[in-house]
Amino acid sequence: MTRSLVTIALSALVLIGGCAGYSHNGTGSAEQGYQWTSLYRQDVHTIAVPIFTNTSYYRGDEFNLTKAIVTQIEQRTPYKVVDRDHADTILEGQITRVRRNTISSDRNSALPQEQLYAIEVSFIWKDLRSGRVLMERRGFEQQAPYYPTLGEGQQTGAMNTAEQLGLAIVQEMQADW
Repeated sequence: MTRSLVTIALSALVLIGGCAGYSHNGTGSAEQGYQWTSLYRQDVHTIAVPIFTNTSYYRGDEFNLTKAIVTQIEQRTPYKVVDRDHADTILEGQITRVRRNTISSDRNSALPQEQLYAIEVSFIWKDLRSGRVLMERRGFEQQAPYYPTLGEGQQTGAMNTAEQLGLAIVQEMQADW
C-alpha cells in the first residue's frame, strides 16, 4: 500500500514539475517565451535567380547549380522564384573554381577508386527594392564524393556537389537569429 502511494506521489511531482512552461527569460510569460517563426526573412516574398556565371574550366556546372538552388528555394523556403522584373530580391553568383581530387587509388592499377568533386562559388543576395545587400559570401565551397570503380563518372560527382551546394546556399539565406 505504501509503495503504491509513494509511486503516485512521485508521478504527481514529475508531472507538476514538467508543467512549468518554457520561457527563455524565466518569467513564464507566453508573450516573451519561445515562439514558432520562420527561419527565413519575413520581408521577402519573391526572389530572382539568374544562371550563375562560371569562370572555371568545367562547363555545365553553372546550370546544375542554378537548378539546384531554385529547387531548394521552392522546397525549403517561403519564397517564390520569379523573373527579375517581378522579384523583391535577386541571388547572383559565380563559380570561381572547380576541383577534382583523388582520395584513394587501386594499389595495382593506380586507377582512382574514390574522388571528390568540389565547387567554389561567390554569391550575393540583394534587395532590388532598396539596393541593400542582404548577404554576401566569397569562397563558399562544397564537395561530394563519387566512385569511378562503381561506374560513377565525373558527372555524378558534379551533380551531387551542385545539389549539396544549392542546399548550403539556401541555408545561408536564413535570417539572423
